[in-house]
Amino acid sequence: MIKKFIPLFKKLIVFALIVGFIYALAPHLLTSSEADNHQTTFISDASGEAMEQLTLAANSVNPYHFGNKQSLTPNRLKQVTSDIALPAAFGEVVITWSSSSTAIMIEATTSTISVASPNGLIQIEVYKGIVSERPNVFEGSKPFTLTAVFALGDATLIKTYEGAVVAQMPSDFWGGFVYTFIRYISLFAEGVATTLGLSLTGTIIGFIIALILVALRLLKPNSRDQKSVAFLKKFGSGFAKVYITVFRGTPMIVQASFFWYGLGLFGDALLCGLFVVSVNTAAYIAEILRGSIGAIDKGQTEASRSLGMNSIQTMISVIFPQSVKNSMPAIGNEFVINIKDTAVLSVIGIFELFNQTTKVAGIHYRQLEAYLVVALIYLFLTYTVTKILQRIEKRFDIEIRELPSSN
Repeated sequence: MIKKFIPLFKKLIVFALIVGFIYALAPHLLTSSEADNHQTTFISDASGEAMEQLTLAANSVNPYHFGNKQSLTPNRLKQVTSDIALPAAFGEVVITWSSSSTAIMIEATTSTISVASPNGLIQIEVYKGIVSERPNVFEGSKPFTLTAVFALGDATLIKTYEGAVVAQMPSDFWGGFVYTFIRYISLFAEGVATTLGLSLTGTIIGFIIALILVALRLLKPNSRDQKSVAFLKKFGSGFAKVYITVFRGTPMIVQASFFWYGLGLFGDALLCGLFVVSVNTAAYIAEILRGSIGAIDKGQTEASRSLGMNSIQTMISVIFPQSVKNSMPAIGNEFVINIKDTAVLSVIGIFELFNQTTKVAGIHYRQLEAYLVVALIYLFLTYTVTKILQRIEKRFDIEIRELPSSN
């Protein structure tokens, strides 16, 4: 029996190490750059004082949203959905604008708008940039480049702003649902990768830790043990009991907050989240294995001892393989639960699937569409994983049964 499961254990350990290594690099591979998309400025015929004023103007001026008068940061300029306002002056500096694309057409005359400043609302003259070509959600975006010429006397400074016109979210619910899914599919995909990485790696590492915990949990001193050995057995069993009690008796969201905000473990939220999922899962799987071991007929232990095996050999060669096989449905159930429970790690700033959805919902203030998308994604993930686990259980000839949540 043990020969059948040793290769599986080796593969699980190697797989956990590989997945853990790849997953540790995932944030650096998945995180997109949000560098300033405003290009380097060029100055011609500028004295020291003129250069200082032109530089100040170039660093201070940004396009505005024409409707709500909010400043368009480099990231927001990449997601233009409506007309924009382009300041025509900054102090004595005169600004003229041009667009590289027909997606944004700039009016020749100026108009006045009110914008917020440290001194309250101020009136400024602006050119209106009209969105004349709007893509639909399937087309993606229409990029454009705005060129601003800052002039002060004979001195000039040129600065370019990179942006893009994107599709506008439909007002109806189902249109908004489709728009949310397609427009932000990359964010959802990044969230799915993080969620699956945390849940899968955490379950595998938790399983390995659980094997150690259940071995400690079952230690019992006997009359033949020396005092030191008996003490170590009691200590190991007591440690396992306390570990399982603590991690099963406290919510994962509290554990994550304690280890991240309280102890500041690892200095990386993602690694801290992986640690929390692993140690939490280990407590549940250890109890699953302990119950499975307790259900094995004691006659098998007696038969093993009669063949000359000691307690360790009996546990490794006879008891553990059977208990792991019988526990596979429950361990798979833990993986499914972890897919859902990683949502609580948003409390420490991990951008798993739920946290990414919260970000999407905050962009348009359309909560229902975003959370319906994420609910269907979670349903798809758990259903697919459940079917895969059932096929694995059939392959190992394990009885398939419905199991309640352990959390």
